[in-house]
Amino acid sequence: MLIIGLQGCGALRLAYNQSPLATYWYIDDYLDFNSSQRPLVKAALDDIQQWHRQTQLPLYLETLEKLQHQIPNDMTVEQACTLYTEIQDRLIVTFDGIAGRLQSGAQGAGMQVLASLDNAQLAHLQKKLARANAKYRKEYIDVTPAKLRDKRLEQAVSRAENLYGNLTSKQEALLGARLEASSFDPEAAYAERLRRQQDLRQTLRNLKQTSPTSMTSNLGGVFARVAMSPDPNYRDYSQKTRLQDCQTFADLHNSMSPDQRLKALRKLQNYELDLRALAAQR
Repeated sequence: MLIIGLQGCGALRLAYNQSPLATYWYIDDYLDFNSSQRPLVKAALDDIQQWHRQTQLPLYLETLEKLQHQIPNDMTVEQACTLYTEIQDRLIVTFDGIAGRLQSGAQGAGMQVLASLDNAQLAHLQKKLARANAKYRKEYIDVTPAKLRDKRLEQAVSRAENLYGNLTSKQEALLGARLEASSFDPEAAYAERLRRQQDLRQTLRNLKQTSPTSMTSNLGGVFARVAMSPDPNYRDYSQKTRLQDCQTFADLHNSMSPDQRLKALRKLQNYELDLRALAAQR
């Protein structure tokens, strides 16, 4: 889905090759690295990208090939959920690998930096997250139901059209009806967002007192709890909304014309060419 989110096929190669630098600036905005940490962060990100290129892109290609075989045909809810689960599993493997590379790659530069974060940097992180949370509340919670519905529909239509091309009025109405019936709860999502942020901040604080051998498992635990929340109520909510999303995706896909499906197939084929080219680079 991250691949599908890119607006142009050529943008994939450019974005991927520039990802260490872009990721550095993004993380630095949250953690405000000092002069001694900056080269270590850049070395760790370069190492992660090389590991990702060699080990993860081939796995993504497998999933992309499966999707290409499915796109020309109708799709059941079960098939849509199987695809979702496979993508989620791929991401979990990637996150686990990243935690390992932070410890072992580039002389453990990534973990050195995370363990060296001082109180001022952790306070800076908390302020940045607070501003992001305020933006989330403004856009998804402190709005009228009508505005929230319109925003979610606009996002859903944009994502679908990026893959299939322009939607018909009937297809937009289908999306609108599915969103109207959705169990999406911005308050539940916000509470889980806060839990994940607290988990991350506490883990970063604990890294200062953690032995090098256990740092990876601690950071990997954060990723694992993102994939599977420790809150049973949120897990139930997530499972319910995921099934609804699978139904929506299957129904929307099945409403697509042969021309729309062909457009989606060609886009996915171009993404495959880009991923194969990226995987071949060293």
